[in-house]
Amino acid sequence: MVHYSFSAALALSLLVAAQARNVARSPSYAFLPASDLHRRTTGQTVAFACYGGGGDCECPTDNNNDPGVLINVYPGFQCAYPNGACTWDDKTGALQNTAQTNCPSTAACSTTSGCSCPEDNLGDSGVLINQFSGYQCAYPGGACTWDYGGELQNTAQTNCPTSAKCVQSGSDS
Repeated sequence: MVHYSFSAALALSLLVAAQARNVARSPSYAFLPASDLHRRTTGQTVAFACYGGGGDCECPTDNNNDPGVLINVYPGFQCAYPNGACTWDDKTGALQNTAQTNCPSTAACSTTSGCSCPEDNLGDSGVLINQFSGYQCAYPGGACTWDYGGELQNTAQTNCPTSAKCVQSGSDS
């Protein structure tokens, strides 16, 4: 009986010592039940929105030989106002973000002096924050932005071809 009690006490003390060692080496989340943890598996993708407008450019293969997805086409200019920014087509002057109620429905650019911000529908002055015509493609290595002449705009992005003129599906240009 003494032998059994000694063996049980020894086993219990070894178990306690092992648990104490594991506690000292384990991060605090080790005591959370598995149902409280979210494990992210490799190979999961990140969702992003894609441009759905007309006049689409085909994305070229990037320098890593990866295909791209068109995420933006920029035919226009933007002005910032106290009640929200407005975006117009720089050729036709048509308002692009029609849900923004403070924006005038048209604001054409001058062929001689360029684009300027009109007063908005609330009488506020605007500030020109963007004027650009080009397109943008997303790649696993990062997004690339070209103007319509095909010149790379974000030159620090090393996976992007330096020249990629907009080519529309079914066209030769």
